[in-house]
Amino acid sequence: MFAIAGMIALFAFFYLREGSAKAELIFDSSSTQQDNCAACHKKETAETVALYLSSVHAAKGFACNRCHGGDQTATDKAQAHTGNFIGQPSPNEVMGMCGSCHRAQAASFKTGKHFLERRGQTRLDCSQCHGAHAVGSASRNFSFVYYCAGCHGQEYLPELPENFRKMLALADSLNDAGRALSEEAGERRKEINRRIGVIVHPTDFDGARGKIPEILKLGDEFKRMIEKK
Repeated sequence: MFAIAGMIALFAFFYLREGSAKAELIFDSSSTQQDNCAACHKKETAETVALYLSSVHAAKGFACNRCHGGDQTATDKAQAHTGNFIGQPSPNEVMGMCGSCHRAQAASFKTGKHFLERRGQTRLDCSQCHGAHAVGSASRNFSFVYYCAGCHGQEYLPELPENFRKMLALADSLNDAGRALSEEAGERRKEINRRIGVIVHPTDFDGARGKIPEILKLGDEFKRMIEKK
């Protein structure tokens, strides 16, 4: 379940207790000028650039500096990595970046048990479930079932109820379905993911009892849709 909570992706307000000024500076950039980051990094990190270019953020025109800061118009490495540049954002910074747009999910996530308050504890962030450069979908070899079981079911956390495990398995099957879907199937997948998010962002175990059966029913309908192809 730890993995899912990051799903959702997922999420704290950009007013962070730590590093808030830095996160705000990163998002101060709204420039649509040429992005030389991808052009340069294609030489060393081609796979990462390819993931980003196929992501929903790239489709919306978000340049690399929206998350990493720096100067995306520079042609010199030293100049590009100046100012508010962050090579690898911390969990707090990731949640602040995502939360500055996805505010409802951020607010919901902050009420849940996966938003750890104490310093020194490992904090989940949105990218652990939603991906980083390929934001919007987990990698094809990622499994919510196994990821969540890395904590739940161990000696310090009880095993997740069977209906939760079925819901996680459904989330994995949605990811495995890929992107070549009919419009109807695509909308059905979005709705299922939205409903799963309503449960996992705030870790709503009590409310889940009444919501999961309907989610699983929608999942069965989704599977029939893609089998018709």
